[in-house]
Amino acid sequence: MLKRIVMIILLGGFGIMMLTACNKKSSKEFIEGKAAELSNVYPTEDLQDLFEKFPDGFSIHSVDLCDYKEGEGYLFQSIKLEGDSETKSITGTIVWEKITIDDKKKNHTEVLYKGEVIYQNGTIQLKDSTANVNIKHPTLLLQKFIINKESLSDLKMDRKSYSYETGTADISYFLTDSVLNNYMEVDENTQLKMVIYIRHNTLENKTFSYTVDIHHGQNSHAEIISGGKINAVR
Repeated sequence: MLKRIVMIILLGGFGIMMLTACNKKSSKEFIEGKAAELSNVYPTEDLQDLFEKFPDGFSIHSVDLCDYKEGEGYLFQSIKLEGDSETKSITGTIVWEKITIDDKKKNHTEVLYKGEVIYQNGTIQLKDSTANVNIKHPTLLLQKFIINKESLSDLKMDRKSYSYETGTADISYFLTDSVLNNYMEVDENTQLKMVIYIRHNTLENKTFSYTVDIHHGQNSHAEIISGGKINAVR
């Protein structure tokens, strides 16, 4: 009987500890604090400097959804960059697609361009200089936009969430920022929405993996940066 009582007390205490930990991770203070750790890389004017933060290399995925027209379609661009720790080169691929929507609301994808890119002289460039295609953003938002504890705390929060199933979190804000609005090619007074997604291993301080997603209506620009455990903190 005594053993059973002790076991119940222990299990109850463990349950309370787990509940407390989960409640902490779902708090604005915790999620915004983890989002503020993006200050380690936002901004990094020269992407080559990321090798100092991630000695084992890193990856960046830039995604643009633009020229959205209701019921008609939109353009989609995806750029995937890999920072090679041995060669210190940053190379990758680009895909331009046109998505059209038919009368039955079915999407149709036309690949406009597929090719390779390289980062050099501060910009993302096509390896094929003869290709008749433009890169939507030759420089990343990562290279010019400031994210830190102070800047986030000054913003109007939209919502926050923590998933007990996946151990991931996200937090979103409404903002008007000259750098951001210029990057998104909208009027300087236009309000945008920024969502920051944080992976499970990042919340557990095992790796560095975030998504910064900027929305203007249906158009959006997202950057996913991933690397090992950050080497240093600014």
